[in-house]
Amino acid sequence: MRRSAPLLRVGGPWLPVAADLAHAARVLQVRSRREVAGALTGGYRSAFRGGGIEFEESRPYVPGDDVRAIDWNALARTGTAYVKHYREERDQTLLLLVDVSASMAFGSAGPTKSALAARSAALLSAAAAYAGDRVALWTFDRELRCEIEPGRGEAHGLRVLRALIAAGSPGDGATAFGPVLARLRERVHRRAIVFLLSDLRDEALFATDAAGRRLRSSLAAVARRHDVVAGWVVDPRELALPRAGTLRVADPEAPARSLLLRAGSARARERYTIAAHARERAFQARLRAEGIDRVTLSTDADPLRALGRFFARRATERARGRGVRR
Repeated sequence: MRRSAPLLRVGGPWLPVAADLAHAARVLQVRSRREVAGALTGGYRSAFRGGGIEFEESRPYVPGDDVRAIDWNALARTGTAYVKHYREERDQTLLLLVDVSASMAFGSAGPTKSALAARSAALLSAAAAYAGDRVALWTFDRELRCEIEPGRGEAHGLRVLRALIAAGSPGDGATAFGPVLARLRERVHRRAIVFLLSDLRDEALFATDAAGRRLRSSLAAVARRHDVVAGWVVDPRELALPRAGTLRVADPEAPARSLLLRAGSARARERYTIAAHARERAFQARLRAEGIDRVTLSTDADPLRALGRFFARRATERARGRGVRR
């Protein structure tokens, strides 16, 4: 009897990984396209505007047209009012940076963090494809694991999705942003949309030594050149403990370290929650200081809705002239 393939949950049905990777990618592509078509396409375009506009056509003025678009030279020359129409130039690249470190394998209920990151990346890839943007994918832990160059089209999209499904089975490496940021600075010179999907477990972001300073300097340099968004991937149990007696917990990126938590104690649970939210605020402050926007993606929530709200909020801020500080 044929053995069943390993399975990966990507925010919906369980998909086969090893036995039929191409079929799994096709299923994910069809589903992502269907969901994005009605929910994310316009939001993505509004949140990440093109690099400029170019003239498309002139046509006769009709009541209701914006008078600011009237071609006054044509009016003076012909005596007929025309309005100019422009279209947005979209020659952009979406670079997906997906964390595949050991800590991304955690999931207390529903999908793991790695599966959520893969699902979110698939939605972003579909939204970018609808907008006409190129899509690139890098996966990383302590080093760069996979690198797919920017491209468009159905075949390229399937290649990205196959890599994302594979990324749903993270390795045993620790999280380290330094190597992937260095590679990004070395390879990507043209401005891009950089979407980082990670649980942000690199403590070097707060280190006071030379390595910490170098990492923050590299992050700031990337944020100055590119439009960077951090998709913070989190599980609810990382923010609040259940009332469950004494728990032994271990760091998946440092398995020799473990500790006991008295989850049956209300005081212990409160202290855990306070510490978790303090860490979250510290990450938010660090990202904001570097001009990086953030969206929270939780394993107990639909990433489609989270991304939709993020795009709407970002588009509103951009329209009001605020946006992300640069």
